[in-house]
Amino acid sequence: TGLVSTSSITHATPASFIAHQPSRSQEEDIATDFLKTDIDVFIGGGYDFFANRADGRNLLHDLVRKGYAVERELSGIENFKGKKLAGLTAPKGNPRVSERGNMLPVSTQTAIRVLQQNEKGFFLMVEGSFIDSGGHGNNTVQVVEEVLDFDQAVGKALEFAAGNGETLVIVTADHETGGMAILDGSVETGMVKGGYATGGHTGVMVPIFAYGPGASEFIGIMENTDIHAKIRNFLLK
Repeated sequence: TGLVSTSSITHATPASFIAHQPSRSQEEDIATDFLKTDIDVFIGGGYDFFANRADGRNLLHDLVRKGYAVERELSGIENFKGKKLAGLTAPKGNPRVSERGNMLPVSTQTAIRVLQQNEKGFFLMVEGSFIDSGGHGNNTVQVVEEVLDFDQAVGKALEFAAGNGETLVIVTADHETGGMAILDGSVETGMVKGGYATGGHTGVMVPIFAYGPGASEFIGIMENTDIHAKIRNFLLK
């Protein structure tokens, strides 16, 4: 199992795959939950929730005792060759892509390399967290930058799946943010103009794309909770 996120790795989306806490805001408690699992690789921000905690504990020592290599620099993550990796690339959330560079696609590729050592297969969740932030801020430049960065990470997954032949890649979102509409654009300049209905989440339907064995299960309109059930069925086969 692997988790990769541009936010803190203890943020709501990655946390939902690993932790059991009453509130998403309990990021230090969520960090503690990582020690209760056998997750193989997790990469994201959130160093402070493991090492600079209100209770004085340094969970990095516990992670090392459990056999994890703890890496804070992207170069160490990119060149990692072992089997258990905790990559903590920022104190809390990572900065925007203009500052963090290719952290997401590099981390995705490393996570795949670690996980493919398991002959029984694997599950990997990769989140482009700050597409949502751009929507909240009605910031079209940020939305575009973050989508293009996420696309690079998806490309790493598709590249592996195409060569592997036994891997299903699913791309979707938990919700739309901002009620964004593209109002204008130019092929010559590569620029688009976005308009927004809100600074919050909307009920607009989001797309789902799938590639690989079982992709036909994700055709048409479905409840987002159906995605969980379908993935679970594939994993239990």
